[in-house]
Amino acid sequence: MSCCTPNSRVLPGKQSPVLERTLLVNQKRRNIRRSLIWGSMNFMLMCLVLYDLSYACPLYVNYYHYAEYAIVVILMINIFYHIANFVKYTYGNPEPVTITSEQKRFLGIKDSDPNYKILDTPRSPSAPGYYSTPMNLSAVSWMSQSDSMNLSTSAASWTYTRGSPNVSTYEKSLSFAKTSPLKNSFHPTSVDHITHEDGLNKYLKEYEETEKINKRMDKTQKSANLLSSFWSHPVTKTAKDVSSFLKKCQYQLSTQSPTKLTTGSPSSKDDKTLSPSQIGALEVWTRINVDSVALTQWNKNLRTWMSQTILERLVGEFEMINESLEKHGLSDIKVGRVGLERLRKTAQMVPVSQYIPSLGTLLPFLEVTTNQEYLVKRIRELAKAGCMSEFKWNGGGSYNGKPWDESLPTDCKIVMHLLATYLDTQLMPSPNMPDTKAFSGYYYIKMTDKMPELKPNSLFIQEVSEKPPHYRVVVGEKVYEMVKGYNNLFHSILFFLYHVNKMEQGMLGRVNLGRAGLNMLWIVDQ
Repeated sequence: MSCCTPNSRVLPGKQSPVLERTLLVNQKRRNIRRSLIWGSMNFMLMCLVLYDLSYACPLYVNYYHYAEYAIVVILMINIFYHIANFVKYTYGNPEPVTITSEQKRFLGIKDSDPNYKILDTPRSPSAPGYYSTPMNLSAVSWMSQSDSMNLSTSAASWTYTRGSPNVSTYEKSLSFAKTSPLKNSFHPTSVDHITHEDGLNKYLKEYEETEKINKRMDKTQKSANLLSSFWSHPVTKTAKDVSSFLKKCQYQLSTQSPTKLTTGSPSSKDDKTLSPSQIGALEVWTRINVDSVALTQWNKNLRTWMSQTILERLVGEFEMINESLEKHGLSDIKVGRVGLERLRKTAQMVPVSQYIPSLGTLLPFLEVTTNQEYLVKRIRELAKAGCMSEFKWNGGGSYNGKPWDESLPTDCKIVMHLLATYLDTQLMPSPNMPDTKAFSGYYYIKMTDKMPELKPNSLFIQEVSEKPPHYRVVVGEKVYEMVKGYNNLFHSILFFLYHVNKMEQGMLGRVNLGRAGLNMLWIVDQ
């Protein structure tokens, strides 16, 4: 995330004194550079006009010459103005800004800069840039909350609210590291200078407390080493032998090694033509050098993009269309209240097609199920919080006071249908097959569709099963299995976008998915 220095005037009292004076110095340098540039341009232009006047006949003067004399006067005034500004900003500098070496590093100030005076001070725990890494004893690592590469994002930390900062688990752990008393070395915070006996006693008391904490840390580290040897050799020890160690240390799941998905997966059923070239669920990411941290960030980017680009816009369209229908005397017809067929007939009416044309565009998004009331209600629920925090991969929301059942579509089914329909509306159809949907007809294969013949340039997402939902990606003549469960849908979409960017240079059909088109490739930006 890039930051830029504001060009506007610095208001006093809004920033720290060092930052405020640094911004003023930068603004003064811009003024000096601007005065040099414009002063030089005015001087060169004045020289050209004077050169032209020097070859004019002194006995013959017309209005053209008077205009040139006026231009010369104006240019001279501009030159004097820029010279005055240059002298003012260059020689009218106040005393240098006193900063520490840490502030110099953060602000990117060079050693040869005369506007700053470096003050060498020893680091303290409160100084900027001071970091310590305590041993993680009480806080649970985020890796222990996940099952291998299937990093669930249903926790509250994924809830996103526009306009408010989202404090991540990493930031919380960082703040814990800054305030934790578990340090590698002793740094007295309350005693700066010892001038009397009371200060010395206070210093010695803090030092003794710190030494006790360090000894406690050493004991805990030894326990952690013994615990790791226990997990490595379960035959040599019993659980009773290490019960005291388990109470002190945090057990964390290790990352599974890449293995191929063979038996028990949906891909091994009903499709024997693709089994010889299947790639394991975890191996797909190691092949493209994507680690779990980047994959988690991509997952969050995708959820945020889908929420803000598709779900929130659909909810807005629901509201506007219902208001428009009510204004035109069709108050008994509302999106989410009547069936899909009645909405189609309403959209074909001349007044509606003329004054509410967005209704016809909205209908393909609602074709995933005939239960329009549940579908619209569920889309509204998924659009809340900005990051699809209500998403349930193998289920959905309640309906008429009853929990979700298998007669209703899953959230994976709804989200995948909305994404495919959105891309159908954004991509351009093939000139050879104008009736085939631009995305659903080429890049998304439903479970009921016939599997196309694999070619070296094949690239599509295949729905393997509906309940439980499972998807996989076909690239060329290889089938890539995605991890089963919560993140299967999102990982399939991410893997598809990655290969669109890699194999097709960001082009899907005749539309660019990058900044020049739909602006989706930032989701998988490394």
